[in-house]
Amino acid sequence: MKRYLIGLITVLGGLLLAAPVYAQAGEAVGHSTEKTTMWAAITSGFAMAIASAGCGMAQGKAAAAACEGLARNPGARPGIQFALILALVLIESMALYTLAIIILQVVPKIS
Repeated sequence: MKRYLIGLITVLGGLLLAAPVYAQAGEAVGHSTEKTTMWAAITSGFAMAIASAGCGMAQGKAAAAACEGLARNPGARPGIQFALILALVLIESMALYTLAIIILQVVPKIS
């Protein structure tokens, strides 16, 4: 328990000390807005790919677990079906939130 507490304090301390590094403006450091726009578009593609892959794997695992649960206990179908649909909706919302953030961040910079 003590090891986890020390690790948590170390991580939080590192995050608090690293925050000022990211607070600088792009023009103050010497980055141009064209490069920033290009990198925002490229990294948004990677972010959407990672979110979609995570959603696909999670949905597959949820569906497999629901099928296994139905095979073991067919009488529990209504509860399993409700839990499966709720889980799939929440999993899919991760990709939709990622898409919404990408649209809010990238589209204004391009146009």
